[in-house]
Amino acid sequence: MLRILLALLACADPPIPADDRVVESAADSGGRDDSGQGDDTGDSEVTSTPDLPTLSVDLLVIGAGPAGLSAAWAAQETGATVLILEREELAGGSGWYASNFFAAGTRFQADIGVVDSPAQALSEWSGFTGGGDPNDPWVIALAEGSAALVEELVDVWGVDFEGVKSDLTMGPTPRQHHLAVDGAGPVGPLVDANAEVTWLNTEAEALVTEGERVIGARYADLVTGERGWVEAKATLVATGGFARDLDRVLDDRPELQGCTLVFESAPHAKGLGLDLVTAATDAATTLRGDHGIYVHSIRDPRPGFEGEALWLLGLQQSVIVNLNGERVVNEQEIQSFQLVETLVASPDKRLLALLPPAMAQTRLGVMPMYNVGEDGDMDFTMDELIEMGVAARFEDLSTLAAELGLPADTLEATMDRYDDHVAAKIDADFGKERAYLTTFMSGPYYVVELLPGSAKSFGGLALDPEGRVLNNNGEAIPGLFAAGEVAGMLGTAALGEGMGGSITAVYLTGQRAGAAAAAEALQE
Repeated sequence: MLRILLALLACADPPIPADDRVVESAADSGGRDDSGQGDDTGDSEVTSTPDLPTLSVDLLVIGAGPAGLSAAWAAQETGATVLILEREELAGGSGWYASNFFAAGTRFQADIGVVDSPAQALSEWSGFTGGGDPNDPWVIALAEGSAALVEELVDVWGVDFEGVKSDLTMGPTPRQHHLAVDGAGPVGPLVDANAEVTWLNTEAEALVTEGERVIGARYADLVTGERGWVEAKATLVATGGFARDLDRVLDDRPELQGCTLVFESAPHAKGLGLDLVTAATDAATTLRGDHGIYVHSIRDPRPGFEGEALWLLGLQQSVIVNLNGERVVNEQEIQSFQLVETLVASPDKRLLALLPPAMAQTRLGVMPMYNVGEDGDMDFTMDELIEMGVAARFEDLSTLAAELGLPADTLEATMDRYDDHVAAKIDADFGKERAYLTTFMSGPYYVVELLPGSAKSFGGLALDPEGRVLNNNGEAIPGLFAAGEVAGMLGTAALGEGMGGSITAVYLTGQRAGAAAAAEALQE
């Protein structure tokens, strides 16, 4: 009934003649033959486009995650008619699992005595992003708009604020803002607000173009099998990243060939939105070797969870060594995206974490929330990890070295020196903070292998400052916008090697691109 009503209320501009329309799928252009699960797009065979669209709107949004929902709401605020296509049976996407926001200069920081501002964040940007450009318009927009965005989520949308913390991936100034809505995630209010314009269980199969202009998308209802196409004055793609497309990940990070990768991303992160766009246009990307990889997980060995990550809590207290038995890093860097460089430079591209006895007394293995079903365990003890075969316990270092093939003399020297740091309460080698210098006493020693985790796409569709998708000549593709992780968070390479709290960038690009797309559509 909702679809019929929307069709009757839709704008009544004369439809473009069918002969001038082109519908192209990823399969038509040599894209991956993978319809995926949990994405908002899929591959299909070439079919003729019907003479009349099922529905005409000002803005068609593909993807109902935080970027798409923010875009849709911003567009509706201008008076534009909007429709959202979402492949999943629930809107919200990765927004249900993301609650740590980057923000600079908020009242929440001021309340606890943290002095911060957009200018301060920009001055630190290159350092904590691994070379990002603070002069890029999108970066400036993020720094200057982040505080208002986070405060709006709290003041307008009713999201609960739960504190400001430090996070190395957001700079030396504490600016990690934790938000939650009764455990449901900050995206919940946006899901509710956009419910009446969202078609769930509906995938966008292909973009429809007239010449170089995108004029909508062909869709399929995954429940009823109904097919049709939506005509739109502007189309905005917000389908998320490609962290679960290992071919694409390894194309972007070829240095990880030979490593065992695990997934640290929601199941829908298959990059099919990139296929959707590149099948129909000559869109440019910002992919240049900066896909976000964490090194703070172990593999989940349980049947049904192959390839998934188990996160380890408290790794800052560990000692991370290579296969030569040498300590290689300040263990606080497990929060950063730069630790992967240490992994790749290590013998056989492998790193081990030695855990002090105190860690074994806690529940330290945690399932990411997107893998927890109704009957799923949320965390695991050390004994459970050992029983599953992803951790080991040794009474002394000589036995550990012999069993794992490490040089015993080097390993013992490494741990003796670390014990000296603990006693002196200062890490003379890597500068780890005193709070994380935990004694190993004389054992026992617990060991896990840390694996690279495919987490966030910091490259994707290239955008202009208003969210228009750019082609390979640097020109805006008419009628096509994008936002969020499908655009590498900010649609620019100026993110460097990545940042924490990037959910802020997802909301921000959605708001800006949605407003710009609506303004353009309403001018036609």
